[in-house]
Amino acid sequence: MLSLAACAPSEVDDLFDDSPAVRLDKALKNYTELFQADGGRWLMQYFCNAGEPGYNYIMTFHGDGTVDISTKNSEVNGGAFITDKSTWEVVSDYGPVLSFNTYNRAFHVFSNPEIELGTAGTSSSTYGKGHEGDYEFVIISNTENQVKLRGKKTGITILMSRLSTAVAPTDEEYFSILNNVLNLTFSNRVNDYILTTASGKRYICNGDGGPINSMFWSFYPEGSSLLDSGEYMNAIFTVNGVHFMEPLDFLTEYDENDVAAQSFEIQPDGTLLCVEDGVTTIKGPAFADLFHQKQIGWTFSKADGEISGDFLTLFNQIVTEAKNTKVNNKPLNYTFQWLQLGYDNTKAKYRLYFRFHTGNNYGSIYLDHEIIDDHTIKFSFDPNADTPYDTNGGRIYGWLPSMRSMVDLLCTGEYELSADNLMVSNPMILRSKSNPNNFVFLSYTTSQM
Repeated sequence: MLSLAACAPSEVDDLFDDSPAVRLDKALKNYTELFQADGGRWLMQYFCNAGEPGYNYIMTFHGDGTVDISTKNSEVNGGAFITDKSTWEVVSDYGPVLSFNTYNRAFHVFSNPEIELGTAGTSSSTYGKGHEGDYEFVIISNTENQVKLRGKKTGITILMSRLSTAVAPTDEEYFSILNNVLNLTFSNRVNDYILTTASGKRYICNGDGGPINSMFWSFYPEGSSLLDSGEYMNAIFTVNGVHFMEPLDFLTEYDENDVAAQSFEIQPDGTLLCVEDGVTTIKGPAFADLFHQKQIGWTFSKADGEISGDFLTLFNQIVTEAKNTKVNNKPLNYTFQWLQLGYDNTKAKYRLYFRFHTGNNYGSIYLDHEIIDDHTIKFSFDPNADTPYDTNGGRIYGWLPSMRSMVDLLCTGEYELSADNLMVSNPMILRSKSNPNNFVFLSYTTSQM
């Protein structure tokens, strides 16, 4: 350890010219200078234990021995952004150790045994022990822009990367960018992300009892179950992708061509690509499977260029007919709000769902749909079924010829599903295979309408 410390991070002299004590003193000085260099701003990917997700910290080291520490996470300050100043130094303890040696409100919550756990604390943390984290870290290795640490008590590996103001001028802005990237990469509406290894082995990935963007993940081989073959791993999310606290060793159990992946980078199509082998990927479920998931409602876009052909014509006709169609010699005078495809959990049926801005005027027309392949779907409608629609759905289906035509259009031939983002697939494009000009962009929101 002493020999390694003496070599990093300054230039290498003859290794044994100085005594171990002198070499260690040089290493402490060199690491102190490294942390302060180029503005002294670093991103720490902090893990306190195996039962919680990782937490992002921005640390700006100053030459006067102070450090500004910022974060935005569920366990500190009620989840709101916080920054606090305290002191730091690189000290000797069987090698160089980065120590945050006075209390920092943003950081020391994880190493304070008197802290009562919040939302993130799980099985490995109990009241009386707090989060069992570290505030002192053994320096293992470094480059100019990255330092690898190990928690002095926990032994958990911690990465620090130099953070340029070009990424985000302020700490608070970084966490705002981070949140936006997280929402573009994952959705709490999507289940069953797919990890595919180099050998083609596929694993289902989900959040452990919550959304996957909570960064506590479950894995099981496709075709198996979480109960029979489940694995669990915590992770941290940065603007570049996902880093797991430990390598995913279970990936190597079935094929020697697979690697124990640990870090994944976001790709232009939204997927996550393994850094270690450049092959293993994580992406969202197949389009047809996602379209079929019961917790998502897909709303028709009304924006220019996002609805075309007969979809556009009929949508406009529904708007007009809802206003002007006479029932009992009086115009309906309904203001049409939206049209949606999705699952009715109360009826256990798929439906065309709509709302008119007149009281609680929702309606459902129940459809059957068939998954042809990963990106193809087909609808059908039986007006003579036991429950072809609910009360309002039946009224509108009977009153508006354009709504009947919209149902007919959906049930004409097969539809191809596509999306630019393969992770969240939002929006998704529904396009007729027989007439590609008939398409509509479908988007889901945080809750089904």
